[in-house]
Amino acid sequence: MLTVLSQLEIEIVSERTKFGLNGAIKSSHLPGIVPLGYKKDSNKKTVIDETTKDVVIRIFNMYLEGKSYQQISNTLNKEKVLAPKHWRDTTIMKMIDNKVYMGDYEKGKSNTKDTLVYMNVVEPIISRAMWNEAQYQKEKNQRSYTRDRVYIFFQKLKCPKCNRIMKCKGSGGTKKKYMYYTCEHCKTYYREDKIEECLQRFILELVEYDMAVKKYFLLILADKKETKTEKLDQEIDTL
Repeated sequence: MLTVLSQLEIEIVSERTKFGLNGAIKSSHLPGIVPLGYKKDSNKKTVIDETTKDVVIRIFNMYLEGKSYQQISNTLNKEKVLAPKHWRDTTIMKMIDNKVYMGDYEKGKSNTKDTLVYMNVVEPIISRAMWNEAQYQKEKNQRSYTRDRVYIFFQKLKCPKCNRIMKCKGSGGTKKKYMYYTCEHCKTYYREDKIEECLQRFILELVEYDMAVKKYFLLILADKKETKTEKLDQEIDTL
């Protein structure tokens, strides 16, 4: 009976917590980090930040003009917008996908059954039509993008300085055959053919080492194994 009552109390507390959280979200009390363009007021409600909202609007406009995430981040870094903030393409991508900019709050992971969207919980920075147009632009970019090169080490190399995944790039013109892996944070890059040469040398050295071990130490290890086997047989015979 005590176990049943305890479980019932836990379920009641859980339901009350969910109800309270839902009510808070509908009252503009959004959990988590406030996205760019918004801030918390004295009542801890999420409201528009007049000092940064124009940056958000500009990013959406640039994206609808056809610029990529990387081009937008490069422009903002070049102009030192909101410095010392460093803009990345992933930052722009998350902003374009964020429903809060049209006034909605998405709870849970996107494109899953557990996703719950609260409509019109905060004042929007951009219109719903503009946000939907940005999503259409994103789908259009994904359809038109095709990779015409095969990168051997795609998503496999990390920058030796900052440990970030290095991006693939290819040169054009007369040097089109050259492919590179670059870290945009540390401004370092390596040619794929040079990396391949280093990997081949490493594999050859590894094979040579393995052959040397087998040649010089395999017989010794085999003799030791036979000696141990003989000793074990002698002990068994003694018993």
